[in-house]
Amino acid sequence: MVAAAIAVLVAAAVPAALAQAIPPPPPPPLPASSPAPSMQPQPAPSRTPSSPFPGGSASPIPRPSGLPAIPIRVDRSRVGVVPGGNAVVNVSGGAGPLSAQASFDGVDARYDDRTRTLLLTGRANGRGTVTLSDAAGDTAVVNVLVAPPAGVVPSDATVELAGTVSQQFAAARVQAAIAQLAQMQPGATLAVSGVTTGALRPGDALEARASVTLRGNDAYVDQTGTTNVHLRVGALPPLDPVVLFYSDDPERLGPLDDGVLFRGTIDLTRPARTYAYHVSDAGTRRLYLALQPASGAARVQVLGAAAGPSDAFSYVGHLSTLRYLLERPPQESFVASVAPGAPYVIPLGAGNMLPGQLLAAVYDLRVLDGGPVNVMIVAASNGTDPATLLAQPEHPSDGHFRRGEFSLANVPPVALAYTVGGAEPQPFAVGVRYYANGQPAFPNLRPDIVAAAGQRAPLAGDYGVLRNVSLQLANPTAAPQNVYLYEQPGANGGVTTTMWFTGDAAPTEVRCVSDPSQRYLVKGFGLAPGQTLTVTGTYMTDGTSFLPLFFGLTSAQPPVPPLDACGPKPGVTPGASRFRR
Repeated sequence: MVAAAIAVLVAAAVPAALAQAIPPPPPPPLPASSPAPSMQPQPAPSRTPSSPFPGGSASPIPRPSGLPAIPIRVDRSRVGVVPGGNAVVNVSGGAGPLSAQASFDGVDARYDDRTRTLLLTGRANGRGTVTLSDAAGDTAVVNVLVAPPAGVVPSDATVELAGTVSQQFAAARVQAAIAQLAQMQPGATLAVSGVTTGALRPGDALEARASVTLRGNDAYVDQTGTTNVHLRVGALPPLDPVVLFYSDDPERLGPLDDGVLFRGTIDLTRPARTYAYHVSDAGTRRLYLALQPASGAARVQVLGAAAGPSDAFSYVGHLSTLRYLLERPPQESFVASVAPGAPYVIPLGAGNMLPGQLLAAVYDLRVLDGGPVNVMIVAASNGTDPATLLAQPEHPSDGHFRRGEFSLANVPPVALAYTVGGAEPQPFAVGVRYYANGQPAFPNLRPDIVAAAGQRAPLAGDYGVLRNVSLQLANPTAAPQNVYLYEQPGANGGVTTTMWFTGDAAPTEVRCVSDPSQRYLVKGFGLAPGQTLTVTGTYMTDGTSFLPLFFGLTSAQPPVPPLDACGPKPGVTPGASRFRR
């Protein structure tokens, strides 16, 4: 046993190049087994330099018995390299010297046997393989893409925020700020890590180094690096827009409906709320909020949120309002810097819109310093850079004239008063285009739309209008009493409600209802004997809702709305939602 073990160790120590080749078996009719190879080094058989095989045979050299095969291994099987750039692949294993062969002319491949590395140099755009092979016939394949970089990892990024900022919001804005600077190719994606923070307040600051990866997704070459992040949270007064920019025309966007859907202008004296509501009937489309200076540079505060894309229309319309109301009290926002030739483009929603999907967005905008800024809602499909579309004229109307500018000054509150035992107050109507006296609730400030639309020019549905809520409740009796705020649909269709009462931790959300003959509960209030109570809050109509809607007060408890009366949440077949505007 010891002798056998020594023999194996000796055999293992013999270099493969010195091992005796196995001689071929003798020809018939004298059968005999091939002789075992000698364990002592023997002179190699005479052969011509042009062939490493006995007799010039193309067969690979058999490895000596007992010597394990070591396959060629590379540390990565896919490599991207830009034209004129280099990439290094580390190599291990293989028998003897290795050779490298490229399958296309776009790359030079050179293997260094001393450093055990494969150097790839990009020559021209293209894709193919580089194959490493050894004398024994073993191979390893590296897939190579030669293409432009997916973008540029910026060395520094400044992030300017305002209000009380959550950790999630700060992380999202860091990523967005880097994306704005990264000159990303169409279809490229961004991953940022290494920046962590808790909740931030005005006056807070953060210096951090972010690890950045720009992924080309097999069309461009990935880029990695670090970005120095300089984050500041400023103290700004509450953002209260004085004008509404309403973009819902065309509501349904066909395959050829890319471009500027709405265009308006803000300045130091004219903050605006932008309300966008569009359905795509073509795939791979995105909507954007674009800020472009009309003259010199400017800084713009941006506060708001979006929902969708999804085919559950009533859910999207409600969620966009809810998210906006959640952002407004803490004034959680960011500041965008714009300059001539450098617009600030904000992607809306969670990604590309598929056919039949809705996206709704509500954003407040204010110029902090600098000149006027053009505000645009832009649709772009198939990876088109939205910045290339900003010079286009505003898209023609679809004939419904759901577009325009409307004053937000002196918006009437949802004001109701009720004394227990007395008559119920007249319900308050929201979402009407005209008051009973024939005056428009919100006249359109765009003369071109007024001229084309006539009586359809005023705002319908109050979409994007934020109202205060003021309820005056009194219980003159000697017993505790309950008073209920109710809602009653004014049309056959679905309506959802989002109302945030002062002092509540979150908004009150009323599920979708549709029966105009029925009152539904919004919220109940308990009054002690002799108590008077003032209830305040804020309210905005939900997109997709059928309006008008009536609010009232009563001492008779209304029923709670049923579940999913307007259809399911996301996950249904595209276009299957039962309620849409």
